[in-house]
Amino acid sequence: MIIIVIKKIIDSRVFNYIIGLLLLLLALDQLFPLPPMKPYSKVILSKDGTMLTAYLSKDDKWRMETPLNEVSPDLIKAIIEKEDSWYYYHFGVNPIAIVRAFYSNMTSGKIVSGASTITMQVARLLEPADRTYMNKFLEAIRAVQLEFHYSKKQILEMYLSLLPFGGNIEGVKAASYIYFNRPPSRLSLAQSILLAEIPNNPNKYRLDRNVDDAIAARNSRIKKFIEDKVFPLKNLQDAMDEPFSSNRYSVQSKAPHFCNFVNSTFHGSIIKTTLDLNIQQKAENLLTNYIRRVKLQGVSNGAVLIIRNSDCSVVGYCGSADFNNFIDMGQVNGITAVRSPGSTLKPLLYCDAFNKGILTPKMKLLDIPTDFSGYSPENYDLKYNGDVTAKFALLASLNVPAVRLLHDVGMNEFLNLLESCGFDEIQEQRNKLGLSAILGGCGVTLEELTRAYTVFAKQGKLYPLKFLADKKNNKFKKIFSNGAVYILGDILSNNKRPDFENSLIDRSTLPIIAWKTGTSYGKRDAWAIGFSPKFTIGVWMGNFDGTGSPFLSGAEMAVPLLFDLFNSIDYNPRNKWFEKPKSVLTRTVCSETGLLPSQYCTHTTTDYYIKNVSSNKYCDLYKEIYVSNDEKIEYCSDCLPKTGYKKKAYPFYDPELKLWFEENNIAYTKVPPHNPECKRIFSSGGPKIISPSPNYKYYIEENSKQQILLQAATESGVKEQYWYINDRFYKKTKPGENIFYQPSKKELKISCLDDKGRSETVKINVFYY
Repeated sequence: MIIIVIKKIIDSRVFNYIIGLLLLLLALDQLFPLPPMKPYSKVILSKDGTMLTAYLSKDDKWRMETPLNEVSPDLIKAIIEKEDSWYYYHFGVNPIAIVRAFYSNMTSGKIVSGASTITMQVARLLEPADRTYMNKFLEAIRAVQLEFHYSKKQILEMYLSLLPFGGNIEGVKAASYIYFNRPPSRLSLAQSILLAEIPNNPNKYRLDRNVDDAIAARNSRIKKFIEDKVFPLKNLQDAMDEPFSSNRYSVQSKAPHFCNFVNSTFHGSIIKTTLDLNIQQKAENLLTNYIRRVKLQGVSNGAVLIIRNSDCSVVGYCGSADFNNFIDMGQVNGITAVRSPGSTLKPLLYCDAFNKGILTPKMKLLDIPTDFSGYSPENYDLKYNGDVTAKFALLASLNVPAVRLLHDVGMNEFLNLLESCGFDEIQEQRNKLGLSAILGGCGVTLEELTRAYTVFAKQGKLYPLKFLADKKNNKFKKIFSNGAVYILGDILSNNKRPDFENSLIDRSTLPIIAWKTGTSYGKRDAWAIGFSPKFTIGVWMGNFDGTGSPFLSGAEMAVPLLFDLFNSIDYNPRNKWFEKPKSVLTRTVCSETGLLPSQYCTHTTTDYYIKNVSSNKYCDLYKEIYVSNDEKIEYCSDCLPKTGYKKKAYPFYDPELKLWFEENNIAYTKVPPHNPECKRIFSSGGPKIISPSPNYKYYIEENSKQQILLQAATESGVKEQYWYINDRFYKKTKPGENIFYQPSKKELKISCLDDKGRSETVKINVFYY
């Protein structure tokens, strides 16, 4: 419509010429596109916009992209008044300035004046060339082309980013940091005028070499500004008197491990991150000072990762105690290094069991010596407790109950859980892992581990870690239910622990947090991961060369620093804990099993459970049987006398637990032996072979005379056990007695028969080397 109106106003021939000219210009613009922008240095910023560090550009220049809002208004004004006072009014070329410069140069017989606008200078900075009239003409064309493609603001930003300041320094931002150690927004008027003057002759006026010449040029420009009344007189007079000494500062490097990670992971010339400088500096100071205190204990390094739970943003990131400490390998990033996690994966396993309804906090788990196909885990203190609640097992970080629970949950199921939680290193090792993974027999990073713990603070949701300030973080995976993570957090927020010195708690003003420790095999890694409603913090302590220390345990070495960090960044006595979900209720359970009490359960307690999820199984520990009036003989229906008996409830403990009671002389209520005159053959409740493990491959050195342990647990009342090897009688033993057998064949069928006619059989394979 507009073209039709214009065509009616002007002559059609003229109109055709105009259209032809426009098409020609568009064609030329496509045939001769603007040169590409020079590569910028990558600048890393904290959450509040403070520059953390910068890296040389691909062509080895300090050339930082410079938005106008980061530059002092005085510097912008000084540059425009000096270089191109009509900048906002021309189309890239100033005709009046061209005529004036041409006349001056012709009358003087030499070039005494230029007519370059800021836009023309940008064209020259993008395509450097000798200063001839022809090149000047080409610059003018490029300037018009630039004005066609970019706004005045964008062109001025290019100009400020490309101006030469001597050596490999380009742009006012780089010059401001390197010459004045401050951002361009904080330049004084004197500094602004000085920077505006340097590009006229950057090598002559280099502030790290020829400061006197630069100051003289600055003062000359100040006098000119006084004449033209560009700035208030008093401000210009103060600028004239402002001293300056020659210097060249290094580009600052804050949070170096964090910046190196961001630099290698994300693209862009200006990257604004989530790092909170206040938190970062506190974390760095606490870590550095703590390492100084424990150095004599053989611990030279540590790492800290702090995540704000509200959006899973990384606000603190210390890869080592001192990045510049080459002796202790400070440039290794402990946050991304693969280490053994010790017991820190246990909360994920227990939470999974709560989530699936397999377990509640007061349910009992066996803590007795157990052989899992040749793997026999031990507790940290080499002691056992018989049967313990799940809550106690987790708080005390008992190894055997955790391995038994993993065996019940299923190794494959647990590895799938870890995969969904982002443990990439474990997935790479998946085919090589066994039950020992729950005790640290695998590899994780502090980043993976701390991120996984945010699930407990985010209602069971796993979000990716957020490193970029402007990036939204809405995608998540639902790992656990709200109820499961609440129960887990309630357990881990209990500071009174069997493996922890409570005096540290008593001396601190710790906010409410939930936390778990971990110690790797050989005491090479000490971990402490904690979470509150606001933050999740991961701490690793150790030596990057893998050297162990007797002091490297999670409780002794990592927890004190974890507490210091929470006290420093999250202390508030009025902080509230997580709100209990409606799905989490309390109920009365049997104290001996943690199951719903039966009519025989005389001791009860209260326990959390998840509505419509947790098991509703009733306690079956106690069973009512017939016994003699003196309670010395048990009767069954086949041998029940006419008189002289009564009913009584007795606990029927797991055969393995009973065997442990017997071996450790622990008193327990025993079922009386069965009537010796009874002729009935029993079909259930027979022996349970504890060793050897079924379907296990045993490797034995040839001619070593190495033997295999035979042991079976059985119920009360059994007096004798009979062992058979490949259906041939081997030995008679007492219940639970250890015997040994030297194998002579590669395939063995091992059976155990009790004196009630009940039996169990396992098959094993023996390999000789």
